[in-house]
Amino acid sequence: MIFEKATRIEASAVRVWRLFATEEGQRRAEEGFVSSIEFEGEGLGTVRTMRTEGHLGDGYVKERLDHYDEANMEMMFRIIDTGDVVPFADYCGYAKIIPAGASACVLLMRSTFVAVDMPEDAARAVSEENYRLFIANVRAAVGAGDV
Repeated sequence: MIFEKATRIEASAVRVWRLFATEEGQRRAEEGFVSSIEFEGEGLGTVRTMRTEGHLGDGYVKERLDHYDEANMEMMFRIIDTGDVVPFADYCGYAKIIPAGASACVLLMRSTFVAVDMPEDAARAVSEENYRLFIANVRAAVGAGDV
């Protein structure tokens, strides 16, 4: 299954990219459904362990950074341990920031995965809620001047 979302953000692409390119930015963007993130390693292959909360329930998920392109402001993480919390197999999350002039950008996010022991529409709803919270956090960070 593929789930995609694109939305306009009223901030420069460089500002929004900081939420993806830094550990603190990632923590800020995941608030409300991830209580903490720990990072192991640097660059490609970095593993982040996220403690989940909220609609995902209490647990953890481990993801590995498989693609990172600062020049094109894009990255991709792959789940390597679902922590038995996330109902997805072979989950891959991709994000790209596309400039839309000097003071705005488009945030493109794409997830590919196979639902595990649940209907696809229920799995899609989990992904939709993750995106909704993430986008709200991006807008809040931009509005507060955090990036």
